Amino acid sequence: WMASPKQERSLFDSVKNLMKREKQHLTTGEPKLSETEVATLANLDRLHSTSDAAVFLTAEEIDEMEKEEAFVQHHQEDNAKKIEQEKNSWVNTLSSLISISSPSTGDFLSQITLGIQLATKSSAKDGPGGRVFNHTLHQFENPQFNMNFDVKEYCAGAFKEMRENLYNITAAEYVNEWTLPEEQLQAAEGAGKSGALFCFSKSKKFIFKTIFRSEVETLISFIKAYHKFCHQNPDTLIMRMLGVYCFSRAALTSTETYVLVFGNVNWSGVENAYPVHEVFDLKGRRTKTLRFHEEEGDSEKGVRKDKHLSRLFYAGENRTPLLHQLSKDVQLLQKYNLMDYSLLVGVHHCTEEEMKDLEAHPAHPASMGKSKFREYKGGFHANGEIYFVGIIDCLTFYGAAKKVAHSFKSLLWSKEQLSTVQAQFYAERFLLYMKDIFPEGDQPSVDPFIPCAATNMEDDMTIVIQGIQQMFKKTAPPCQEFTSKEYQEVIYHSIMVRESSMRVKEYTPALFSRLRVEWNCNAEFLANDLILPVLQIQATSMQITDETGAVKGTNIPSNSKRYIVETLQQRDVHTLFNFLKFYVPYMLEHPDSLLVKIVGLFKCSLNMLNWVYVVIMENPEYVPGNHTFIGSRLYSLQGLKVQQPTPPQNRDMSSSRPVLYLDRNLDRTFRIGPQREELLEIIKRDVEFLKEKQMILYSLVITVGKILGDSPDNEELQNIKRGFCESAFGEHNLLGCISNIWRKYGKREQVSSLSSILTRTKQEAMGITDPQYYGERFYEMASSVLTK
Repeated sequence: WMASPKQERSLFDSVKNLMKREKQHLTTGEPKLSETEVATLANLDRLHSTSDAAVFLTAEEIDEMEKEEAFVQHHQEDNAKKIEQEKNSWVNTLSSLISISSPSTGDFLSQITLGIQLATKSSAKDGPGGRVFNHTLHQFENPQFNMNFDVKEYCAGAFKEMRENLYNITAAEYVNEWTLPEEQLQAAEGAGKSGALFCFSKSKKFIFKTIFRSEVETLISFIKAYHKFCHQNPDTLIMRMLGVYCFSRAALTSTETYVLVFGNVNWSGVENAYPVHEVFDLKGRRTKTLRFHEEEGDSEKGVRKDKHLSRLFYAGENRTPLLHQLSKDVQLLQKYNLMDYSLLVGVHHCTEEEMKDLEAHPAHPASMGKSKFREYKGGFHANGEIYFVGIIDCLTFYGAAKKVAHSFKSLLWSKEQLSTVQAQFYAERFLLYMKDIFPEGDQPSVDPFIPCAATNMEDDMTIVIQGIQQMFKKTAPPCQEFTSKEYQEVIYHSIMVRESSMRVKEYTPALFSRLRVEWNCNAEFLANDLILPVLQIQATSMQITDETGAVKGTNIPSNSKRYIVETLQQRDVHTLFNFLKFYVPYMLEHPDSLLVKIVGLFKCSLNMLNWVYVVIMENPEYVPGNHTFIGSRLYSLQGLKVQQPTPPQNRDMSSSRPVLYLDRNLDRTFRIGPQREELLEIIKRDVEFLKEKQMILYSLVITVGKILGDSPDNEELQNIKRGFCESAFGEHNLLGCISNIWRKYGKREQVSSLSSILTRTKQEAMGITDPQYYGERFYEMASSVLTK
């Protein structure tokens, strides 16, 4: 674009006017230029880049233009430098509070600890007068650094009163704890992502942590409620905050350092202290399956998160008061819209000698008050362990910034996987999680589930199981004679679960009631056996897949592991419903049958567009008697002959269920002892029955695992009647059942089988094939893999 002399003169006058206005903005704070005016100003570059532009300007005008431009550019560079300085990390800026030249971490810590000491001494001289929630500004001279510095102590009277009256901490002890020798002037970065620095006091009784200004503002906003709550609830588990300070040195910088001092949850004294063997920082959220960065070590810095929790905490008689106090504490935090807090749990494993001399010490210095949860040197005793428990990091306000973060993260993860969620939802999830990881009763020989395995289960399955559990409480009476009415009977129920209505369709209730009586399955016991914590449902769920890797359903064991809840596809339910008229008489006539024992069939409708079909049956992994059997591998075999078998998988140690192996993973045979011939005859009879009814895709379920404790003797093994036998590798093999008996060889299957043949798929590798061939191949497989 080339401008005429008249146009360039007009442009020059406009630019000159705009540059004067920009100069006034930088010097006197006049309003900024609009976007249109800024764009016009940018045309100045075009004017200077035009070779003939200077012809139409006088020398004075060019000189004036260059001076104006230089002035504006200089001020813009200054502003950019200021913005860049403000963006520097606060950790680096804090160092400037100590010394101008290369301050060390030790100097920084020395400055902070000295400030805490001087501020405490100054507040002690002031006496109890004044308002407890007022802030106090202390000005001191530090001869070590040849400088003056300011310490602002927030709510000095309130924290002083709490230290002395609630936690039995005198001013002299508080000052002495922060008189650190040079070798203890060390700080560590926290396990979180905030980059906060932590420093222990002399005996590690107290900790100070650098925090943000927003956290200080949050604390000040609810300090009166916190102060009152701590007085009214001496058992509170909310962190014992002992002081909040702001350090600044106005002569050099306007940046400030904020420090929070609080009690160490895991401190148990100086002499004969309990070493903490495990530390967990738990928020109650599921593990994120999608991350933008890799983590270098799962539990670095010695603190384990939710995804590392591979155990439960059995608090015994302390469970009820502990959960009650947690509920009260969380209500306070929720009231003030706080979230992202966590429960810090330290665990000391007591030795036999410690158990002999174990007794409560309510007046021990580690108790820091009169809490029943701190009577054993700062913790409470249960299940041969000492638990140190406290709610920490409770100063995060769910404000505008967190709402924006939640909106973005919710596009990638579910609410169950986020810590940035609404305060009410966070509180409800937190309490529900604590109820699950602090289970009722004494510790069993095997934990019912591994918490860190709870990552992918949807909440719908939890509601379904709770609804079915209520169904068994009002079971129908068993029928004595079988008529077409009983086989076609369907009953609809409306059940309230979590304050919402769920419609349940129960198939042939009288028939299943009769079967439960025959198999000694008490409906009341089954209802109680299905009372499962949410976390347990999530952790013990296992996806059922076919040979192609397609997911067919999900199954979840009951508390006793005797029964299992499995989801089915709609067409499989219809096939099973029509198959019952043959299945029920056969099972009553042959009580030794290895066909899976089904005790209930339901359709659960959560709403008009969301429903789940569920079958309840005996668990093929269950071993009757007093022995605890833990399966590591679950084989589900159909007899397919795979050309290239897939190597077996390694069991994930965080899994609460065995690894599922199919025909392509078959890597061994199974010793079932002297019962082999008898069991093969039963399998042959059952297969003939299934062939007659045109059933396919059924599978033989075999579990490999170990018995905890003493192994059963030969007589007990014979009584189990399911080939329960020890292998040469020290493991036990358990012949479970013939499962998946709900697929019929119909027209759709015939078309699928024909298509596979046309594509030259070998019949021996086909799952959907002629029932006669399928049955013969199945029995041949059973005869080969089951050995004596």
